[in-house]
Amino acid sequence: METFQIAVIGGGGAGTMAYLRSVLNGDRSAFFLGNPDTKRKGRAIWVQDVDNIPGRQGIQRPIVSATKETLKWLKAHKEIGYHGETFKASVTKIERKAGIFILHFEEKREACTLRAQHVILATGIMDRQPEIKGSIKAVLPFANRGDFIYCVRCDGHRTLGKKLSIIGSSPSTISIATMMSERYGHEGVSILTNGLQTGFDSQSLELAKAYGCLIHTSPIAKIEGNPRGEGLTGFLLDDGTIVESNCCIVSLGIIPTNQLLLSLGGKIDAQGKAIVDSNYETNIPNLFVVGDLVSGKKMQIYTAWDEAVDAADEINRRIRFSARKKFMSDLG
Repeated sequence: METFQIAVIGGGGAGTMAYLRSVLNGDRSAFFLGNPDTKRKGRAIWVQDVDNIPGRQGIQRPIVSATKETLKWLKAHKEIGYHGETFKASVTKIERKAGIFILHFEEKREACTLRAQHVILATGIMDRQPEIKGSIKAVLPFANRGDFIYCVRCDGHRTLGKKLSIIGSSPSTISIATMMSERYGHEGVSILTNGLQTGFDSQSLELAKAYGCLIHTSPIAKIEGNPRGEGLTGFLLDDGTIVESNCCIVSLGIIPTNQLLLSLGGKIDAQGKAIVDSNYETNIPNLFVVGDLVSGKKMQIYTAWDEAVDAADEINRRIRFSARKKFMSDLG
């Protein structure tokens, strides 16, 4: 059985860059794009467009598009693409034996394994959705049309001129409301805790009062508006209050896709994100994590690309130095 030098897991922005850089470095690499189920649970497929990266405006589903175009380019340049192999599959389990990673996955309904010297995890995260009467279904049509946003750095500018609300119950929720007032001039931002226990401290509450934020603690009973028509118009709360809003920021935290990392004993922070060193290596030798799953980093495409290049280049350095050492020893 072939042992790949690198296996990249995750077909989003970080994984695609890690695979591209690894192949361009001349390292024999396997790229796991995920299956339809895991793709639906990744951020990449939900990003419809990107405004905050020069030259990406107007490209539909830019992350998915970038992956497709990259693989198409590699296929057309066989002298380069020779070094890589892609799998439309999801890795379900990783073992580590004698310093080699053994990846388990299913392809064409058959159980398969693959061996790799190094692994780059780019499995990412998902944003937590607000539940309305115990379900997120009512949220999704409005989120798909952009009435709900999840990243202030990516989409904060899209709230300009709109009646803004924020769903969340932690101090960061109030910090976001304050930022939106300062950056974009929003007044009277409504904060909806949706019945969740609040973690607002005295300083946060003081800020909220100073900036005219209105805090509503009653659960959301219904989303007002029509996702196929005028879009979001507001929220009906259980206590009968109607909160007018045509743009809502969701500030409920994330769901990290860290199962493979944890199964190998990888260290995580309080959010469940991977703790890595300056080369994006975890506490497990030769296991790297890049992208949104990395602790303490911006969850941005350009950040993920940079992390992926650093990890791939570090692995390439190790591969080259190991080969160089053997070469010099043989000369010896």
